[in-house]
Amino acid sequence: MGKKLCLILTILVSTISWILVDSDNTTTPKPTLKPINAAFFDNVTIPMPVSANYRRIVEMTYGVKEEQIYRVCDGKNKKTCGFWENIETKAKVESGKTTYNKNKKALIIKKILRTDFGLYMTGNKKYEQKVNSLFLRG
Repeated sequence: MGKKLCLILTILVSTISWILVDSDNTTTPKPTLKPINAAFFDNVTIPMPVSANYRRIVEMTYGVKEEQIYRVCDGKNKKTCGFWENIETKAKVESGKTTYNKNKKALIIKKILRTDFGLYMTGNKKYEQKVNSLFLRG
């Protein structure tokens, strides 16, 4: 009887420990969403959670990837919001008109350009969405 009780207690303690350690995991996995496919000059809606800024990694020239940041306008940041900016050079980047729609919880890009296709993320890089061109490079 003593060995059975000891075995049951060991299993119980192991199970509780496993539950506690697993529930302590604070990292949330990135959702795996289907890529959005768009043609040049389409209006594109990219579902994204609310964030003060967004990032994207795009290929400005063939084989050269560049990270850019977009700051959502909040009334206090008029000089630095509403456009895509190169992280390294701090220069404005040519892009389709980008806005964030709070009701749709989405980034809206009107008349998407070749330089707008890439990987979009929240500012903290915890959520991402790929936007692909319907046309292949020739």
